[in-house]
This record gives sequence, structure tokens and C-alpha cells, in this order.
Amino acid sequence: MINAAAPYRRDDRQAVRVPVVMPLVEVEVDTDGFLAVTLDREPYSADGSLTRDDLKRVLDRIAADLGTAVRVEVREVDKSTFTDIVTPERPKVRTLQPVRKATTSIGEVAGEGFIPNEEVAVAVVVAHQVASTDGTARLRLPPALLEAHPGLVVFMGKSSGTVMVGGGAA
Repeated sequence: MINAAAPYRRDDRQAVRVPVVMPLVEVEVDTDGFLAVTLDREPYSADGSLTRDDLKRVLDRIAADLGTAVRVEVREVDKSTFTDIVTPERPKVRTLQPVRKATTSIGEVAGEGFIPNEEVAVAVVVAHQVASTDGTARLRLPPALLEAHPGLVVFMGKSSGTVMVGGGAA
């Protein structure tokens, strides 16, 4: 029997960085359904009284604020316990500016208009580059690599949303 499903490839999935010791969020539910939330054994200050309806929003906010996965333990009045891991939502990619043409020369692609010192993603992600103090990102690649993989090279500023396209047909 042949399995027609595509094989699992680790690089197809966006990695979530998980610390060696995850932050612990503990939730105690009282008899009226109100929640007492602690983060690493310290009271978590929330706006007003929290109920079960607020739990997902609060957990998502904690994971997003920390920028990492958190372990969650919910204890009910009847002493039953529910444990889960909540990960921060993946960042949304959006283009804030129109795509502009990058300049290319033998072994180099360059784009400008980035925020000074901004990290610039290069796709197909061959590298991450930090823009210089004047907002220019440069990436030197071996000419053989560019010849072996002709086509588009995309720079994307993670903070500014600036997108530059070079090589191939833009």
C-alpha cells in the first residue's frame, strides 16, 4: 500500500521558540466562575473581574506580551485540573507600502527605504540582514548561487513593511 500523503517536513512549519522553562500561568476558578490568575506565582493584574469568558483573551494576551509559549494550569472548584500550552499568535505579514524594484549587479541585490538598523528578511529565506544606518540593506551572494537559483529575491523590512523585489521578473 502506498501512502499518498505528503511527507512531513520540519521546515514547512513556522518554528515557535519555546524556552527551557516555560512561564507558568495558574488559574483558580471559584464557585461563582470568577478567575484568579497568576503568572509565575505572581498575581496577574487584569482589568476588573475575570470570568471563564475572559480566559482565552487573557491567555492569548499573556503569551503575546511575553512573546513565548506559556504553560497553563486551570484548577476547578471540584479540584479537577486542566493543563495546556498556549503559544503566541503568529505575526501577520502585511505590506504597508507598494513593492519597489531592488537594484541588482553580479552577486549582489540591494534595496533601500528601510528604517535605519531594521532587520530585513530576504526570501526565499537565505539570510536575514540588518539595514545600515542610512536604511539600505545589502546582501552579497556567490554568483554561482544566483545562477543556480535564478528568479526573484525579496527583501522585507519586519518593522517598516517595506518590500523590495530584485532579480527575475518583478
